[in-house]
Amino acid sequence: MDDRPAQSPGRALAVYSLLRLALLAVCFVVLRLVLGGEQPLLVVGGAVLMSALLSLVLLKRQRDAFAVAAGSRAEQRRADRVTRRARLDAPESPQG
Repeated sequence: MDDRPAQSPGRALAVYSLLRLALLAVCFVVLRLVLGGEQPLLVVGGAVLMSALLSLVLLKRQRDAFAVAAGSRAEQRRADRVTRRARLDAPESPQG
């Protein structure tokens, strides 16, 4: 396994979102250079489509990191809920 501490789901989502945004910006610039400024709707639409397809391949590691972080957080919350429930359901000890 990995010895690094688990990344928080919020941080993993922020990293993934920033990388998606950067990929969109790069695709926009490339298409703007290729197609020119004559067809802005085509440039924007093409950039959105191209960045979405590229992110499926290029950002798999970040998506997986988010999924692991979210799953870990959900498991921790379930364990905490079970612990609280057990504490509430336990009979109180007589105090003297």
